[in-house]
Amino acid sequence: MRQNRLYIKRRKLAVSLFLAVLSGTLSGCALPDDFAGMIRPVEEVVSTVRQNMELRQQMNALELPKDVESISAGRYAYESLSKEEQKIYDQMLDAVMNQEEEVTLSTSDGRRLEDIFNCIKADHGGLFWVESFRYTQYQRNGQTEVMSFAPNYIMTAKERAAMQKKIDRQVKQYVKGLADATDYEKAKTIYRRLIQKVDYNLKAENNQNIISVFIGKETVCQGYASAMQYLMNELGIPCVIVTGMAKGGPHAWNLLQLDGEWYYVDVTWGNSKYHDDEENDVKYVEYDYLNITTEEMTQDHSPQVAFDLPVCTSLENNYFVKEKKYFTSMDETAVAEIGTIIRRAYKKGKSNVSIKFGNRELCAQAKEYFLTQYHISDYCEGLETVYYKTDMQMNIFVVIFP
Repeated sequence: MRQNRLYIKRRKLAVSLFLAVLSGTLSGCALPDDFAGMIRPVEEVVSTVRQNMELRQQMNALELPKDVESISAGRYAYESLSKEEQKIYDQMLDAVMNQEEEVTLSTSDGRRLEDIFNCIKADHGGLFWVESFRYTQYQRNGQTEVMSFAPNYIMTAKERAAMQKKIDRQVKQYVKGLADATDYEKAKTIYRRLIQKVDYNLKAENNQNIISVFIGKETVCQGYASAMQYLMNELGIPCVIVTGMAKGGPHAWNLLQLDGEWYYVDVTWGNSKYHDDEENDVKYVEYDYLNITTEEMTQDHSPQVAFDLPVCTSLENNYFVKEKKYFTSMDETAVAEIGTIIRRAYKKGKSNVSIKFGNRELCAQAKEYFLTQYHISDYCEGLETVYYKTDMQMNIFVVIFP
């Protein structure tokens, strides 16, 4: 079922480290006659002094670290950090939101900055105007005195404001009619709308942010995951972006909370053309990766994030369970119910219908009965040809009507 899969290389955050050693004022000293060391040219000494003076001026020009009011309380990655790291997170995010060029941080340790920045990106999928960051450590005698943070922006504040207005108009359409919906309906509808409205394209512009989704209508996994997080947040659903590896390549998906329970969602893998772009003439929504457990997700996804992840075990809001398309037996009652589900989809003119089973053996039995033995014709009058796909890993078979 998962063939000809394409992978996108996730753009890594660029972190530049500048070490500027601020020495004290230079004092002259006479060299002994028998000195055999290397004497630096006068021009180099003058240049070093000038550089140190400039760095001192830059350091002195920096404002003291700000006490920033948090806007991220309750966000998943933010809550995973220590109080000290949350303070740095808030300062970094405040700089990004206000499009500051450089700010002073309440730390002199740069080792966790990339992790904290990744937490910000995981919590806030809508940060389309910032791509990466650099930080500068100002040192004296090997000891860091001040550290600054400087985001790398891909557009001006004016361009950002204009783009945000365009995105807002599209977002209104995505969340339309969902204000009073259940948590499950919100997640399912956004999942479906993203797949239906946005194509998977490795060459899409701005494919690492939500511009590619809401404006370009073409994206890759990072764009899908960022848009899912952004839209879920708009609807009051806790959601975070998870990055890592999936079947050998870098990938991005989501973790969200519905009715108090955590589930995994992979919008990218819900796009049928992502799996088999050349063979699938028609794009349709696959629900295999809508609200699934940790056990199911980690069969082919390996998270690599800077925060701990919960163990997702609930099936209550799984698509197949919720839609009554999940079966734990193949007795006469189950067979009749499965046949009715297939008939209903066929009569309504659906392009496909998916059914999930409790284990691989049941999935194989269903495929044998309905497809190999062609009992599907008992429920779909006039159906002469049918296509199907099976996923024995997820215990799902999909009937595709011509």
